[in-house]
Amino acid sequence: MTVSGEHTKRKKQANVALKYWIDRAGQSYGKLAIHLNHTTAAHGHPELVTDRSRIGHWVNDGEIPQGLMPQYLAETLTRLCGLPTPLTPADLGLAPRGHSPNTPFAPPPVAPDEAGDDQTKRRTALALIGGTALTPLMSTGHASAQTVRAYTQHATTTELSPGDIEQLDLAVHHLGATYSAQPPNELWPVAAAHRHQAFVFLHERRHTLDEGRALARHSGMLSVVLAWLAHDLGKGDLVDALCEDAWVHGKQAGAKEVGAWAEDARCTHKLYAGHPLDALTAATRGLAVAPKDGNAAVRLSAQVARANALLGNRGAYRAAAATSHRHQARLPLHAGGLYAVDAVRITSYDATSLRWLGDADRARTAAQQAIDYYRTAPQPHQAPTRLAIAQLDLAHAHVALRDPEAAVDTARQAITGTRLVNSVKARAQELDMTLRRRFPTHPAVGEFAEEVRALPA
Repeated sequence: MTVSGEHTKRKKQANVALKYWIDRAGQSYGKLAIHLNHTTAAHGHPELVTDRSRIGHWVNDGEIPQGLMPQYLAETLTRLCGLPTPLTPADLGLAPRGHSPNTPFAPPPVAPDEAGDDQTKRRTALALIGGTALTPLMSTGHASAQTVRAYTQHATTTELSPGDIEQLDLAVHHLGATYSAQPPNELWPVAAAHRHQAFVFLHERRHTLDEGRALARHSGMLSVVLAWLAHDLGKGDLVDALCEDAWVHGKQAGAKEVGAWAEDARCTHKLYAGHPLDALTAATRGLAVAPKDGNAAVRLSAQVARANALLGNRGAYRAAAATSHRHQARLPLHAGGLYAVDAVRITSYDATSLRWLGDADRARTAAQQAIDYYRTAPQPHQAPTRLAIAQLDLAHAHVALRDPEAAVDTARQAITGTRLVNSVKARAQELDMTLRRRFPTHPAVGEFAEEVRALPA
């Protein structure tokens, strides 16, 4: 005998509880029928078979199957949903004999401290809150304050330890503060490990909404650190991907400054790669979301000036440079860290921009001034990469002023500095080509070419 005729008719009313569990199991009515028939056969009742149409009547018309079918249906859905606590027919809106069909059973109570600190108890509480506690709320006649409190408990339930987010916050600050003092190849695995830990916390651990925003922000800032490291290591294919990752996570976190810092890194990378229009786009995009007058906004205003200088847009350069100089007037001479901004950085950017615009005399003056400032910087604020860039800008100015020996002497100081990163090496190679093109027979130029070729990868 089939079960198709075994059901109790009542006034047609959709069974929303049953539909909820079927949807949660991710099953169509037809697939659920197959699973249910396997369950009945396993219990020695192969004659109890059903089909897609019959399950549709249970859901849409509120029909209640008789006999053991509600129990087997509850067992099947428990398995398909992966629940630690078995569902009952009442949880499915299928009350057994002796109970009013319109009065579903209440779920097992969830005490406020049931989850405690134990992972297994927390997961059990989550299963109850996300599942059986929903059933009585579907009808105002059976809703209870206890059910609502279960939702509240769910909103504050977390699998993170109190120090997990603080540890990521400290990592972001430490990496930024010590960035210039450590070789990029040594910093990379450290930053990458923290970035992956943030991913695990964000996507594989239960957390609150506030914790999720904090995790997204730290994820974005760690990707900014990795983008700078990729730039310094010559891994250009990674820079765009990491900057975009930082932008997306900053947006998810509601922390726009993360996106601004990402575009600052992207702009520098595009400038060194010889893509000034992309650099200008990045700087403009970042400036649009940077907090007003914050460090990122000041840096990006100077980046806009540099990008326009490389494009040869003199008028736009002068306007952008005027903005960065207004910021410069209130900045300290030196400031340390990856996210710092100080007066000497603006001067260094001026040297690069003026060189690109062909103003060799002013470029030489700005570069020498930046070098003098960087050399006298106190220990916490030393910037060896920025010093080397200023030295190479000075060397380029010497070339433009037809002084190859001074250019070579200055450039040697840059390539023998304490932090030879890819951006320094790339500028040294650019200078080498310019020297050999303009002074092909000069002995010092030939010697410098050999030294550049010998630079480590």
